[in-house]
Amino acid sequence: MRARLDGRSIAWPEGGLVGTVTTETERRFLELAGHELDRAYRLAGLILGDAHEAEDATQDALLRAWRSAATLREPAGFQAWFDRILVNVCRDRLRRVRRVRFIVLDGALDAAAALDPFRSVIDRDEALRALAVLDDEERTVVVLHYWADLTLVAVAEHLGLPLGTVKSRLHRALQQMERHLEMALPRQGGGS
Repeated sequence: MRARLDGRSIAWPEGGLVGTVTTETERRFLELAGHELDRAYRLAGLILGDAHEAEDATQDALLRAWRSAATLREPAGFQAWFDRILVNVCRDRLRRVRRVRFIVLDGALDAAAALDPFRSVIDRDEALRALAVLDDEERTVVVLHYWADLTLVAVAEHLGLPLGTVKSRLHRALQQMERHLEMALPRQGGGS
């Protein structure tokens, strides 16, 4: 079976799910996941800042979710369950990127970055560029709260964290972003 992801076709894993999952559960999973793929891809793109990484992260999260579909207790909680898997995949990718450093030898990587829709949007928006000053956990909370428009309670649920932890991460993140924006933006105002 194939699904669409931001204009691209992706393959669903073939064969049955792991464990004692019925074909009805498989059908329900495919239906629920199909509705979340585009949103999940955009979420991963904002967390990772790279279209190719977002595609890979979404595919990896889909595969992890597929393999553990039997652990989903309530279909109404699919989005939070899948987001938690996706965010963990993104965290893994961000950790890996920190360990691997690329040295640009020519302009080829710059040309590829220019075609990246996430990089293009981030480069044009100062507030999104400010996400780069945040650590992975803070960035994830900001993206879930402001981009995915989740309440702080829902962010806590999606990340499997206490509400107080989410609030403190958001507070720290906003302070850091504010400092970054104050330094980046030219001073406005009075006097000559």
